Amino acid sequence: MLLVCVYFPQGEEKICSAVRFYRGVKALSGGYNRWRPVLGFIIAILFLALCFTPQMRSILTLPDSTKLVVGEKRSIKVELPAKISNRLEMLIKEDYASVFAEPQDAPVMVRKSATGYEILALKPGRAEVTLKVLGYVPVKTIEVESVPVKRVVLGGHSIGVLLQSNGIMVVGFAPIITDEGEKISPAREQGVEIGDLIMAVDGYEVKTENDLARIIDSKKDETFSLRIKREDKIISLPVKGYFCRETGRYRIGLYVRDGVIGVGTLSFWDPESKVYAALGHIIIDADTKQGIDVLKGKIMSASVQTIKPGRPGRPGEKIGVFASEGEIAGNIIKNTLFGIYGQTEGEVRNPLYDYAIEVGYAHQVKKGPAEMYTVVNGDSIEKFAIEIEKVYPERQNGKGMIIRVTDPRLLSLTGGIIQGMSGSPIVQDGKIIGAVTHVFLNDPTRGYGVFMDNMLAELEDCRKENNKVSTN
Repeated sequence: MLLVCVYFPQGEEKICSAVRFYRGVKALSGGYNRWRPVLGFIIAILFLALCFTPQMRSILTLPDSTKLVVGEKRSIKVELPAKISNRLEMLIKEDYASVFAEPQDAPVMVRKSATGYEILALKPGRAEVTLKVLGYVPVKTIEVESVPVKRVVLGGHSIGVLLQSNGIMVVGFAPIITDEGEKISPAREQGVEIGDLIMAVDGYEVKTENDLARIIDSKKDETFSLRIKREDKIISLPVKGYFCRETGRYRIGLYVRDGVIGVGTLSFWDPESKVYAALGHIIIDADTKQGIDVLKGKIMSASVQTIKPGRPGRPGEKIGVFASEGEIAGNIIKNTLFGIYGQTEGEVRNPLYDYAIEVGYAHQVKKGPAEMYTVVNGDSIEKFAIEIEKVYPERQNGKGMIIRVTDPRLLSLTGGIIQGMSGSPIVQDGKIIGAVTHVFLNDPTRGYGVFMDNMLAELEDCRKENNKVSTN
């Protein structure tokens, strides 16, 4: 009250007025504090209601990232009243390493359209595009990847696959019968497990089943050390061999395998690096269900001799023979989730395509008709009609498409998708968009396909590994 008296020295009436004004402001302030939680709740409800309007949902549901091929454009619809949309701007974020650096042309261009905006890919690169209100307040940011037009040689060729694992894989236990008639399994008793990879015996590396059997037999009844790779760990286990009268040699009671042999399909070949992709999925051991770590391997041409049609609950298969003098020959560098990769010794051609075919990416794949290329007789590549029933662009597990065989001839020959078709390329609208990977056991007419996006990512890693090897 002392301050009020100082500022109003003219009389008692003015002093009383000042006091009443101060008390009124204090009362109003106290009322606001009491109602503030209610006002906050009302504002939150209004904000949520705004978010659920169709217009705002059209903005909030825009993707966080998108991929475009150079020359391709994407429309961004903005369904808002004219008064609001006129205050929106879509801008490309400028991010220079230094204030002294000259501005670089952005890989994409943004332009306004009748329904919103269009993003046009100009050159390979990445950019952030932000939708802002009044040019300041960001509403949505989209990361745009602009990729170059890619062309590859279409596959469909039948190939033989010979893959040697990096280590001898334990696939089962084979008990040894002693003189007393007792069944023993020395390796199992010492902790060896199915799926283990035997890398060495007493420091001697083993690369084949014969290597392992020969060293164990030479040790006779001595205790020796097995160096084992189990997942990402290396362990050593002491094991003693026992003489097996049935085989006439010393054993440790294991079933082992050092590789696999089979028939598959080439997906595509990159003419720039001579790197191929095949199968569309990882090669796993039939007993352990684990992916095989590659020590070395090779592919070669194969000829399909006969077909075992598929039925519900029983997958069919191609039965073929390897042709070492065929047109295709190459190594196996990687066994990945999206297929096997390696380098061929010569060029690869597809007689149905005299030119390299353009790659189609996941965002370009749509439901509808497509074609699959594969071999069902001899070594002749044929085209068959299929239908893409579902598309899951966000999937990264090699099962991005669900496909169905619709070609009457292929259905009569094979019943649908069979073993040996894995890797058969899928073409839609004149672009290779992926490859066949798996069949549905209960419906052989349907199966999964993998996107080219996934396969090309592994291809790039394979090219880098090749460059390292050639440099060294």
